[in-house]
Amino acid sequence: MTSQDKIMEARQALAGRLRELRVNRTVAGRRMTGDRLAEAMGWPGHQAMISKIETAAQLPSVEDVRTWAIACGAEDQIPDLIAQTRDIDSMYAQWRRIERTGLGEIQQAFKSLYERTKELRVWQHSAIPGLLQTEDYARAHLATIIDFRGIPDNLDRAVAARMEQQEILSGARRFMFLLGEQALRTPVVPLERMDEQLDRLAGFTRESPNVSLGILPGTARPPVMPPENFWIYDGGEVRVDGVAAQFRLRKPEDVAVYERTFGELADVCVYGAAARALLEDARRALRVGAG
Repeated sequence: MTSQDKIMEARQALAGRLRELRVNRTVAGRRMTGDRLAEAMGWPGHQAMISKIETAAQLPSVEDVRTWAIACGAEDQIPDLIAQTRDIDSMYAQWRRIERTGLGEIQQAFKSLYERTKELRVWQHSAIPGLLQTEDYARAHLATIIDFRGIPDNLDRAVAARMEQQEILSGARRFMFLLGEQALRTPVVPLERMDEQLDRLAGFTRESPNVSLGILPGTARPPVMPPENFWIYDGGEVRVDGVAAQFRLRKPEDVAVYERTFGELADVCVYGAAARALLEDARRALRVGAG
């Protein structure tokens, strides 16, 4: 199940609860229809809005949920319904909103998040994670994002912030990175700069007290292949990046699914000398591709 599916499932669960409140409500012996609920909520003539909320086509606001519960005589459920609504809202943040001032501010915000995290687990299938990037790779990677999304260009600030983030790798925190082999073979920068990036990754395949790097071979058949990159922060929150949006998942059952996924991917990744062999294979393939 993708993050989009998870969010829709959560929206449908909330919609189902709200519909149940309406269906179970009677006033003067009459069932609470959509029309009557709209009237009770101060939305006369807007029964279509009730229908959209009950079918999860529209996410209600916190105030909508509060008014709905009061109209259905379910004031005792207001705190839980509001918490559920806010949780759904926090799961989905449009890229346009979080990037409205450019990538520099976003990269700086990640540093404080990393600093609060004691254990970080990362899965990326086709790009090198920011914490492991060389400066040249980071610049090319971030420039591509800025160009594709058409967001304000503060590339220098974003690159500087990403490089600053990497200082936490030398601390007492624990980092576990899993990469798909494709990430090694994608020529984000010219050949010479890719050599430098692969050399940096090779350094993380050797003994390190707090950083582990595994690579999923392209020939491997993992029990699960997530279609998205994700970051697990201390087992309490998962960040998932999609093309159009970023998702934050905090429900224990959702986090548990990603933890299990990470564990099963980790079991089929290779480490140490075997990982370095894949890095060398990628280096040779890049040279052949460069002609």
